[in-house]
Amino acid sequence: MTERAFIPETIEDVTPAWLNQVLSADAAFAGSEVTGFDSHQLGEGEGFLGDIFRLNLAYKDGANGAPHSLVVKIPKKVNRPVGELLGAYERESMFFETLAPTLPVRTPHCYFGAFDRDRGSEKQQEILAMADKLPTFLARSAGTVGLWIAARKRRRYILLIEDIAEARGGDQVAGAVPEVCQKILRNIAQTHAAYWQKDHLAEHFWLLPQDIDARMRFQTFLKARPAYKRLFPDILEAGMDRYMQWLEPNGLATLKALRASAPETLIHCDLRLDNILFDENKNDDVVLLDWQLVRRGAAAYDVAYFLSGGLKAAEGADTVDGLLADYHRELEAAGVAGYPFDRFKRDYQRAMLIVLQTLSTVDQVELGDDRGIELMKSWMRRLLARLQDIDLETVLAE
Repeated sequence: MTERAFIPETIEDVTPAWLNQVLSADAAFAGSEVTGFDSHQLGEGEGFLGDIFRLNLAYKDGANGAPHSLVVKIPKKVNRPVGELLGAYERESMFFETLAPTLPVRTPHCYFGAFDRDRGSEKQQEILAMADKLPTFLARSAGTVGLWIAARKRRRYILLIEDIAEARGGDQVAGAVPEVCQKILRNIAQTHAAYWQKDHLAEHFWLLPQDIDARMRFQTFLKARPAYKRLFPDILEAGMDRYMQWLEPNGLATLKALRASAPETLIHCDLRLDNILFDENKNDDVVLLDWQLVRRGAAAYDVAYFLSGGLKAAEGADTVDGLLADYHRELEAAGVAGYPFDRFKRDYQRAMLIVLQTLSTVDQVELGDDRGIELMKSWMRRLLARLQDIDLETVLAE
């Protein structure tokens, strides 16, 4: 990404002059001069770490083939410390710079991205690996200390990306029918296959191993139990408490078992309907959005994460098994070998329990308006439905 002396912190800081400066290097804007724009926010109640705006652009002497609009992504002020702690904003910029052009599936083109450099962030894997080895009594507070430090950083981040305005967005609150879930899982299978056990993934300092901070994340899960009980008492009473109690002695072992069993690949880590578009002008092609949480780890985690919130709770185990089998066939058709279905399904079940561990720390972010709250409630109901297909007595057996 090209470094600039000025990086806007808010949408009000974005000006036509700044846009012309940073967009001049992209061929899509060659010979065009932005004279003004109007903006409006997209996806309120959908994105928890970033604010997203569409800019409708006006040009001197017409657009001359340049895009009529683009999308601006900047950190969400209220949840910025969490995003900073996770390295989410820097990670997405680096993803667009290095890996996005090689994806086998569609994701928006990035016209420009910039962020304030930080020496510490380039050592984040080493720092997290050391922090994760702390004694348990220190690991319990490591996340809190890290969040305190992150909240005091003043790094700026911005992305200008393609606006696929003709596409319709998925709706995490509404959920999706099995046919739509199948289409999405086939797309992510192609991405997983393209990076299956590729050594070069480890060369990217920002592309962290999925379990690099396992112990700290587990301590965050334990600390979040009281807040979860306040937020979702009805879901706990409906049966979720059984799975959360099981995780207390088994959560770390589950993540370690998944890591040992599943081959490593590129994983999205936030694969949900609100991060997916369907291009109506191109046979409803799937477009994958929001790569802030991308890591390297188990493909089964993406599958479990998506089905935990995307597939409606009323769908039964037979439907889930059919979707898993179809995903696995797509994986093999794309060239993956030596990963039998039975092993994948066991990894999927372990991953679903890890999804619960991840999502139960929802008190760490501000959910925003009524939609954000309803999104999490519907997600938890669907997650519980998926967990009920898992035999806790055998899920860790080899």
